[in-house]
Order: sequence, then structure tokens, then C-alpha cells
Amino acid sequence: MSAPFVIWTLRRTGGTTLATLLERLTEHPCVSHEPFNLNRTFGRVTSDWLKRRDREQLRAGVEQALAERPVIKHCFETKPPGLNAALMQVATEKGYRHIILDRRAETDRILSLALAELTGAWGSNTAEQIYHGIAAGERTVEPMDIEAVVAHLHKCRQSRQDIRKMLERVGQDPFVIYFEDIFSDPEAGRAKVGALVSFLGIDLSLHPDYDAQLTDALMHRGQNSARILSAVPNIVAAREALENAGQGLVEIFTAS
Repeated sequence: MSAPFVIWTLRRTGGTTLATLLERLTEHPCVSHEPFNLNRTFGRVTSDWLKRRDREQLRAGVEQALAERPVIKHCFETKPPGLNAALMQVATEKGYRHIILDRRAETDRILSLALAELTGAWGSNTAEQIYHGIAAGERTVEPMDIEAVVAHLHKCRQSRQDIRKMLERVGQDPFVIYFEDIFSDPEAGRAKVGALVSFLGIDLSLHPDYDAQLTDALMHRGQNSARILSAVPNIVAAREALENAGQGLVEIFTAS
């Protein structure tokens, strides 16, 4: 039997595509992506923690959420550190394996996220409709809040450091994979995902359509938000501010 897993990731790293592929291969239960978001499956655990800061209640809530060992995609930069720590601890105790999915092009990731927040284009189907309207001149895009996107860069940096320390405390060596390693080169991406599947103990002989599913994930997913960024009035200034703020930063996680 394969291991259940938590994908520890950030928004705009290709996490939905990777999680969807792995969910089709695992025999463990699946829940909504990012299930600890306030409006999703385990959102009550998050809201109770934010209201009461009761660590015993938090642990009990996470234990209940993981009772059947569902697989989890979790955007850690949007969640309070206490919740992340409880999820890390309980998941480890229940035999979960940990996956870190990150993106090296931090400026591109944050610009893509900011564009989604400005336009409401979160899913690929929604994005296609919205981006078509922008490209056709039927709708405009507001300027980005440059101070906010730079602050988000620093927040994500701290969140990554927190997750690394949590992994060290529970003695876990995660499988670390980057967006670019999967999607920039399809052949290299196949090898990386294959290594990840092996890490989870998934038996591919049970999935004769694996190659087709992997090809679909590598070649036909994503929103290509970069094609519409030029419609943002202050995109040049936003990119420059992020690149300046990110100078000297190094990767927190080492790729597997």
C-alpha cells in the first residue's frame, strides 16, 4: 500500500495539477484541495484555532481531519503557523510522507498570484474567459499594489523557513520538487514525477493509463497568465520591485 501524503506548497506553483495527478494514482481518500481553507472541508479546524488558540482543540481537530488518512494539498503560506505545525506533527505520526512543491521563479509566481487576485481568474476555465476579455479590450486590469506584492514575497520567505524548521523538528526528509523541474522540460518532468511516485510507494502496474495521464498533466495544464500580464498598467514597476526585493535570496529547500 502506498503512503498518504501532504503536498506543502504555495499558490501558483502548479500544485493543483500535481495533486490531481497523484490523487488519481493513490488508493487513499481525496478531499478538496487546500481543505483547511475557511470555506472548505476542514475549514472549521482553522476557524476554531483563529478564534480560540486552543492547542488541544487544534490537535484534536487535525487528528479528526486525518482519521481516514486523506491526501492533502496544503498552501502553507496562507495558514497560521500553529495550524501548519499541528498538521505536520499529526500527519507524521499517521505515517504520511511529505512533499515540498515550490517554484524558483518567485517574481513570476507572485505576479501570477497578484493577477489572479486582480482579475478573479483562479481556475483554467475561468481564466480563459477572463483573459480573452482582457486581450479583446473588453475589460481592463487595475494596477498592482506594489507594496503588497513585495510584502508577500517576504512573508513567503518566512513561511518557507518555518516549514523547514517544522520538518527538522519532526525528523522528516521531504521529497522536494520545483515547478520548473516538472513543467519546463516534459522529459525531465516525467523523470521527476516518476521519482516522486516511487517515493510514495505507488504501484504503477495498477495504472495502465499512467503515461497518458502524466502527458496530459505536463503538456495541457496551466493558465499561461504571463500572456496577459502586459495589460497590468504598472507591471514593469511591480516586476522591478519584486526582483530588487528578491536579490540575494537563496532557495530554502534542496531539490530531491
